[in-house]
Amino acid sequence: MLLRQCLSFDRRKRPTAECVLQQLEKSLEFQEDYEIWGPKLPEDYEQILKLSTSPGISSVEKKKDLYNVFSNGVLLQDDKVCFSLGSNGERNEMISATTFSYRNSSPHNELCTLSESRFEKVAEMLDISNLMIETETVPQFLSPNTVYGVYLVFKFCDSRNVSKNPMYVDLEYKMVGNKTLHAYFAKWRDDEWMTIELCRFFKQKQAVMFKGLLKSLSPYYYRDHDSIYVQGIEFRAIDNVGADEIAKLKEIQQSRRSMPNVKEGLRLLKRKFWLSNKFSLNHEQFSLSEVNGNKHLLILAKPALYKFSDFGKAGSRFQEVLKLVPPQILRVYCTIKSEMLSPDTEYECYLVFKISIRCHGLHSPVEVRDLLQKNKVAEIVYFRSPKPWNVHDITRLSKQRKDGWMEVKIWNFNSSHELKDDCVLVNLKLISYEGSMSSLNVWGLEFRSI
Repeated sequence: MLLRQCLSFDRRKRPTAECVLQQLEKSLEFQEDYEIWGPKLPEDYEQILKLSTSPGISSVEKKKDLYNVFSNGVLLQDDKVCFSLGSNGERNEMISATTFSYRNSSPHNELCTLSESRFEKVAEMLDISNLMIETETVPQFLSPNTVYGVYLVFKFCDSRNVSKNPMYVDLEYKMVGNKTLHAYFAKWRDDEWMTIELCRFFKQKQAVMFKGLLKSLSPYYYRDHDSIYVQGIEFRAIDNVGADEIAKLKEIQQSRRSMPNVKEGLRLLKRKFWLSNKFSLNHEQFSLSEVNGNKHLLILAKPALYKFSDFGKAGSRFQEVLKLVPPQILRVYCTIKSEMLSPDTEYECYLVFKISIRCHGLHSPVEVRDLLQKNKVAEIVYFRSPKPWNVHDITRLSKQRKDGWMEVKIWNFNSSHELKDDCVLVNLKLISYEGSMSSLNVWGLEFRSI
C-alpha cells in the first residue's frame, strides 16, 4: 500500500517523507515483534492466557509485551498458580500456600495479605518449630525433558536482622517413603523472598506429583518469636545440570511414581553444651615436598587434650593418627614459618581425615570460621557428599585422595600477605550445625599451592 502511494502519478497523493519513515518504523517494529519475540512465547500461550483472570491481560497485543508479562508471572486457576518464563524460555510454576493443608490448626496461624507476594494471600506461621504443612500438587505447565528443583518460598515476618547470605534453617520434612529429610540452607531471591530447595526431578512427558509434609524449621540463631510468611511451593528449572545427575534422576523416577527420595537425615541436636577441642601441630612431624617448583607442606595433627588412637596406623605416613572424642567445635591452630612455604604464593589448606566405618552421622554441614578475619563470610564444608539441593556457592565438598584418605578445603591464603613475625598463623574454628564430629579421624593439614 505504501509503495503504491509512493509511485502515484499524482504528487499530491504521494506520502511525505515523514509519513514514509513512520510507516517503515511500524513495519520494522511489527517484524521484530513477530520474528524475535514471537518464538520466545510458549507454544500454548493463548490457552494459558485463557486460564488467567488478571485484569487487562487479554488486551495485550504485542508479543514483546506478552513476553514481559510471562516473565513477571501470570496468575492462573483462580489465582492459585503463578506461571512464569525463565531467562532461557523455561517454564516455571508456583503453587499458592492457600492450597496447602495445615495439620497444626493453631488459631495464631492465618492467611494474610502482603503487597510483595505474587498471590493475594500468604500463610502466616507463628510457630516455625511446628509447621506441619501438608502439600499435594501436580504441576501442569512445566517444560518436558528439563531438570526442576522444588522450592519452599517464604520469608521471616521480621527480616530486619536476617543476613543476606545463605542462612542455616534446617527444614525438616517428609516425602515419599515416610522418611525424614533435611534441607539445611535458605537463600535470598531477587524479590526479597527466601527459598529452600527440597528435591530435584527430571520432567518427562508424564505428569509428576509432589507430595510432602513440611514439619519444622530450626534456624541456627533461633529467636523466640520467629515467624514466617509462606508464599508457596515453586517448581523452577535448573540450568547447567550434568548428564550424570540427569541419568540418576531418571533412574530414580523409573522406580517411583512420585518425586525422588533421599536417605534419612540427622535430627538437630541441641547445642546447649559444646565441647571445644583445640589442636596444636607438632612441627617435628611434618612432610615437606616440592611440586612444580612450589613447596607443599603436610603437618600431623597432635591433640592438646586427648591421647592418640591406634586407628589407621597402617595407612598413615606418620606413626600416629588422631581420633576425635565427641566435639561440636573443632579448633585448628598452628604457626608456620615462612621458609616452609614458597614466597608470595596462593595456598589452599586441606583437612585430611577419615570417617569411622561404624559412623552413620556427619551428614550435616560444618561452618568454618577464620578467627583472624572475623568480618570474613564463613565457609561451609561437608565431610560426606550431600544431596544436590544442599550444595550452594558457599559450600565445599570433601573428596577421595589417592592414599585412601579424604580431604576437604578449609582455608586459602597468600604466603606473603598473611605474614606476622615472619610466620603464617592458622586459627580456624569448625562448628557442626547439628550433632558431633565424634567419628572424624583427623590425620593432619596439607598446604598446597594453587
